[in-house]
Amino acid sequence: MTNNKVEFIDYLMENEVKFVKLTFCDFLGRQRNISVLTSQLEDAFENGVLIDSAALTGVGGTDLKLKPVGSLLSVLPWRPHSGRVVSVFCNIFNADDTPYVCDPMVLLDTQVKKLGALGLKAQVATECEFYVFKEEHAEELVLFDEADYCACAPYDKCENLRRDVIISLEDMGLKPISSHHERGMGQNEIDFESADPSSAARNFIMFKTAVKNVCALNGTIASFMPRPVSGMPGSGLHLLITLSGKNADKATGAFAEGVMRRYREITCFANATRNSYRRLKPNFEVSYDDKRGKSLRIFGNNIVQLRTPDATCNIFTVLSLVFAAGREGIENGYKLRPPCVGDNDGFPSIDAAFDFAAKSDWLRANIPGVYDDVLDSMKRRYIAEQALKTDREVFDFLADI
Repeated sequence: MTNNKVEFIDYLMENEVKFVKLTFCDFLGRQRNISVLTSQLEDAFENGVLIDSAALTGVGGTDLKLKPVGSLLSVLPWRPHSGRVVSVFCNIFNADDTPYVCDPMVLLDTQVKKLGALGLKAQVATECEFYVFKEEHAEELVLFDEADYCACAPYDKCENLRRDVIISLEDMGLKPISSHHERGMGQNEIDFESADPSSAARNFIMFKTAVKNVCALNGTIASFMPRPVSGMPGSGLHLLITLSGKNADKATGAFAEGVMRRYREITCFANATRNSYRRLKPNFEVSYDDKRGKSLRIFGNNIVQLRTPDATCNIFTVLSLVFAAGREGIENGYKLRPPCVGDNDGFPSIDAAFDFAAKSDWLRANIPGVYDDVLDSMKRRYIAEQALKTDREVFDFLADI
């Protein structure tokens, strides 16, 4: 799709699009949007649509504007064909029309450009796990099937759901490459092909939307919680980062070492709920090798796989921090440590992760201006989540992730 305003609006008219969802992602990883009539799009392009900064950081006080990026349009195939609805990602601006430097999309683009200044390019692929439940209102959550890893129908009752999700994703212009049943009952995984970092992040946000809507239409509930049910395997978001360009072979090791050295500070953002830490400990360490229990794996062809994040994160923010840490490793010539050698006794607890983040000047430099507001918003969610007693209460509390 073009970002030319006239061509963009002509497309909407020709395809009988009635509503446009102006879409962005807040710092807690939740998709947010404002719906406008297609007839209002020209004004949205020119003047933007006002939002309160609370929609982004959780703390109000500043007027911001959403302006659509026409090239980031997705048709929502589960909505009616008559009076169709589309989603378009937006850049965020200050009220005076200057770019908002804390826009997560801008944070990521800035880091990608800084990596490019070193003669390097990055591609990102995602592998995401999620659970499907029967749509019931009892206190106990009921998993959709009892199948296990790579099971086949009829034991794998999620097969048709995954098919419908993939067809929807293709209709939206996204490019999934594979899907399968995961280890947990009712647990699934869908993987995407590599894309530039901004496209990969946007595709992931739209993927979560597609999964939830397709499941809702089929009378089920999808959850991206890291561990929605006690005793079942956790669900992660694996990020595969491929480097290419100037001295990429050498740069990959330094990049990976840079990420590991900063990962304590990044953890709070990559694992953004208390529920996240039910998945991580004690199975992860801040080290790497070829085993799945480690936080980071390195493959041939200059691929770094980060295994600790989960779908509660703002993927734009996390990728921006990962690229900032990796670039720091490259610029400082960090030497990759031997495999399996961590620099601590294991993965930080949620309290330790929050403490690392609160004390980090490096994070403040990479999330300028709003860092303390974002951290305060995250802390308030941690405290509210801590007061919950049952799996069902936590499930309902985190339903919008």
